[in-house]
Amino acid sequence: MYLLDHPAVLFAVTCIVLLLAHEFGYRLRALAAHRDDRDWQKEVRETRGQIAVLLSLLLGFAMAMGLSRFDERKKLVADEANAIATAYQRAAMQAEPVRSRAPSLLHDYLKARIAIFSLARGNGEQQSAMEQSRAIQQALWSDAVAVAQQNQTPIVALYAQSLNMLFDVDGERVEATLNRIPVDIWLLLGFLAALTSLVVGYGQRHRSWFATFIPVLMVAISISLIADLDTPASGFIQINQHSLQSLRAELQLLPGDAQAH
Repeated sequence: MYLLDHPAVLFAVTCIVLLLAHEFGYRLRALAAHRDDRDWQKEVRETRGQIAVLLSLLLGFAMAMGLSRFDERKKLVADEANAIATAYQRAAMQAEPVRSRAPSLLHDYLKARIAIFSLARGNGEQQSAMEQSRAIQQALWSDAVAVAQQNQTPIVALYAQSLNMLFDVDGERVEATLNRIPVDIWLLLGFLAALTSLVVGYGQRHRSWFATFIPVLMVAISISLIADLDTPASGFIQINQHSLQSLRAELQLLPGDAQAH
């Protein structure tokens, strides 16, 4: 959904919807027959408090889901950097064609991986980087198979194992990117937020811009923050690719790398 991928737009839309719900509740109060009755006012306050508690619990639940997914994506960046570094080191111990081809391929693979997760989804450059990543994986595996057919040794097996780890992390990162907070939770969250704002307006005896805007801003900021944590590429809070970028810089400083690149 467009709104969930753009937290700033979601914040603006949430504020507008909640303010409209509040205004509707305030105008609806004028139709109440017992609006000046104290018992009626007490019932409205109790109802408002119950809905607000439920909204708070759901916001906390959604925040926990967003944080866990964010932490998992961040951890996988370091895991992928370690997997690439391991494959690079073990490639130097292999026979040809792995020993000469793998370092260059892994450099290109590292560059492609940084591009994939640094660009917004649907970007043409991201799609090109993904295709390049798949092609490099096939080339690395084909070379490893050729070496294994010539001489099956523990060193070759270790290199094949490092490539398997590399490919597994790729799948895990893709899965983590697609693993978003379910839409059903967002719909329930939006419904409860609008209902809370409506009841707040319904229980307001006199207009108070402070009492109107503060709750709206608090809920809108919370919802936008959760969406930002759950948005892998297009939000304000981004997954830092520092581990991969540092590895790329380190590999470029290795002896003989200048000649290869």
